[in-house]
Amino acid sequence: MAQRVTFYIDGFNFYYGLRRTKHSEPQWDYSISRPEEKKTDVNISVRMIGDCVLNATDSIVLVSADSDLVPPLEFIQRHYPKKRIKVYFPPSNFSCDLKDNLIHHSSKPILMHKNERRFRDAIMPDVVTDGIKRYEIPPKWKNENP
Repeated sequence: MAQRVTFYIDGFNFYYGLRRTKHSEPQWDYSISRPEEKKTDVNISVRMIGDCVLNATDSIVLVSADSDLVPPLEFIQRHYPKKRIKVYFPPSNFSCDLKDNLIHHSSKPILMHKNERRFRDAIMPDVVTDGIKRYEIPPKWKNENP
């Protein structure tokens, strides 16, 4: 059974694909299975290119080490050269293909694990208000060990 994992936070869309259980061969043996995500890179690609086409963004921030995202980045770099692109590699993940693409376009990837202090310093407080509305971090997102 597939489960769509997508959520929205005040102006930021987070797109994930489908997560389903993939069973080992032979097909009738369900004793061994592992989760498998599907469509994540396609959803991210479509959204990045769509936002450029619709002129809905000036900057793209990608947190991924998936080399499948090189072709959409190349498309954006070729057809929308004024769009700024930042790529953050999650801890324990790296892609030489993404790195090479960024270097070729006079940029560089940012390794999240080497910038932990900067990310921690950028964490918003649990409650934010704009003077009218109050926004609170969902309890399940709260970090138990800051």
